[in-house]
Amino acid sequence: AGSLRGWFMGVHNLWDLLAPCGRRCSIDSLARKRLAVDASIWLIQFIKAMRDVETGEMLHNAPQLGLFRRLCKLLFLHVRPLLVFDGGTPAIKKRTVARRREFRQRQESSLERTAKRLILNQMKGRHILHGVATADGANGRTASAPAAAGGAAALLETTTPRSMRMMWVGQSSRPSKMCVE
Repeated sequence: AGSLRGWFMGVHNLWDLLAPCGRRCSIDSLARKRLAVDASIWLIQFIKAMRDVETGEMLHNAPQLGLFRRLCKLLFLHVRPLLVFDGGTPAIKKRTVARRREFRQRQESSLERTAKRLILNQMKGRHILHGVATADGANGRTASAPAAAGGAAALLETTTPRSMRMMWVGQSSRPSKMCVE
């Protein structure tokens, strides 16, 4: 049975092929030597890992900042890094990336629809929608629950899954926190 690590990257079972000749070494043993690094792996790591604590969004210039910090650390340890950029994407990988993108878009769309339904049901359950004034409110009339629900649905149309991560819902002086993820 092959390891899962080889499956995630472009070369299947790469780590199984390299295991017989690979060996761990300390960073100190690399002093005054050149170290080749796959730059794309580092950049992806920084994109995935360097996130804002509050919003979960990628930090501004995360790939550049992370790359700079790692290079500084290696240079401090007297290791001479050699960054390798692998060039263009092969056709088969382009298809895989396109499938992943389509899947991610379907998942985000599904998440958005589910979040909207959850918020709308939460609002209905707490009677927040009852008595909400609509455009006819100028005439002194208030909307019925279905009309208010339609107004809330229109409001929810403008929100995104990321902006729905944390919303405050409640009528008391201390609202309850509702997380949608």
